[in-house]
Amino acid sequence: MRWNQAGKAVGLMLIVLAMILSACGSNQGAAEEAEGKGMVITLKGDPVGFDPQNTTDTISSLINYQIYDRLVTFNENMEIVPQLAKSWTTSEDGKTWTFELNTGVTFTDGTPFNAEAVKTSFERVADEGKNLSQHSLVGSFIDNITTNGETEVVFHLKAPQGAFLGNLASVASSILSPKSIKENEEGIAKSPVGTGPFKLKKFTTGDAVVLEANKEYWGGAPKLSTVTYKNVPETASRVIMLENGESDLMEGVPITEIERLKQNSELVINPIKANRIAYIGFNTTVKPFDQPAVRQAMNYAIDKETLVNKLYDGRVTVATSAIASRTIGYSNVGSYPFDMEKAKQMLKDAGVVPGNYKFRLILAANVVQDKPAAEFVQNSLQQLGFNIELQTLELGTYLETLKDPGKYDLFVRGALATTGDADPLFRDALLSTSATNYAHYNNPEVDKLILAGQAQFDPKQRLESYAKVLELVKTDAPWIFLHEDMARYGMSRKVEGITFLPTYVYDLRKAVKN
Repeated sequence: MRWNQAGKAVGLMLIVLAMILSACGSNQGAAEEAEGKGMVITLKGDPVGFDPQNTTDTISSLINYQIYDRLVTFNENMEIVPQLAKSWTTSEDGKTWTFELNTGVTFTDGTPFNAEAVKTSFERVADEGKNLSQHSLVGSFIDNITTNGETEVVFHLKAPQGAFLGNLASVASSILSPKSIKENEEGIAKSPVGTGPFKLKKFTTGDAVVLEANKEYWGGAPKLSTVTYKNVPETASRVIMLENGESDLMEGVPITEIERLKQNSELVINPIKANRIAYIGFNTTVKPFDQPAVRQAMNYAIDKETLVNKLYDGRVTVATSAIASRTIGYSNVGSYPFDMEKAKQMLKDAGVVPGNYKFRLILAANVVQDKPAAEFVQNSLQQLGFNIELQTLELGTYLETLKDPGKYDLFVRGALATTGDADPLFRDALLSTSATNYAHYNNPEVDKLILAGQAQFDPKQRLESYAKVLELVKTDAPWIFLHEDMARYGMSRKVEGITFLPTYVYDLRKAVKN
């Protein structure tokens, strides 16, 4: 009898133990299912940092876009729509902008979002003494900022700014926690605090950035539990990871792989026409690039139709302006037609003997989509008789090299309108006083028109000013104008709801992984 009871007891214990193990297994399965909603994205490198007011690289912007919110933002058509601000008004002279803010919003450190937080955030980037990299885009026009209670903030500008609202929609205008500014300003680049749908969980240099969902997000908790950005520099490796399901999204799908990957029923190839033109910049302080006729001749020497149709399989278009066609301020001023004989004659008329020159053309290693164009231009200019050495440099080395005009002759770069407007792009790359005018282009009339367009509040007047800028820039030819770019995304069919912008940035607020 005792053995019977003991046997029953043991049996009962075994049943209970099995139930516990089954429950644990069930819970583990649920946990794995939840973790399965995490998304993996492959990138070409690491972010520079998580301080949106002091970074300019695309990878940082892409990640910061998910961590922070802005007063206004862009929809998929680059139209400006409300975000942290629910409405706004502008004075007739365009110098005063008043924003009514959303309520019930909190930063991920628990600090409430309000008008004073907006004021603190923008006063930081407006402070020239802090030497933040986004000061010229966001802060340089601000005279002062005032608040009316908790929900109204007023920007008082030094002069009218036709592009001001677009600037506020850029990643550079992300709203930072006032607590992080006051208590840990030096640490913002590593410990970001915003009001966005995700927050930084972990960053391992050379490996990955991991974001986790902000479950208290005022816009509704994101459907993704985590977003992992893997640093995978090799394009072939990123393609393999996408194909075998190790990653859910990659940018820069090689053109040679597009048709093959389209046959994979598990993948979607999503091309987006970008607000960027690829170009080769001349260092105009170097002879004979100081002569406009020489720069024009080298534009005539490039068969852009062949470049577009053969190298890029017709998936990009010939640039017809110094800015992309979707950019506010664009006008079609036409491209230089291919005419090698004319190019040779123009060089001869300018007294230039190509064989006497050896030039260094530099390319950033992370901009893999521009390498075919760089090699094509190198070959074309060598057909003219120039000796062209193409050097691919790591991004940091490339940017340092551009700071010294004695270290390069030609450079590969893209004109990207990150705000959808020509103004910041013009001031960045073409204004003679700009530190990032790496062509060292200087035309007083162009300077005058750029600054006029910047201060014009009437859209028609701005377009007229910018049309003149584009005509003059085409004639002066500080660049070899190549093609309008295309962002090429490869994506798992399990992922939906991503909003892709033509600025190489995408929004994961509504993304879901099935």
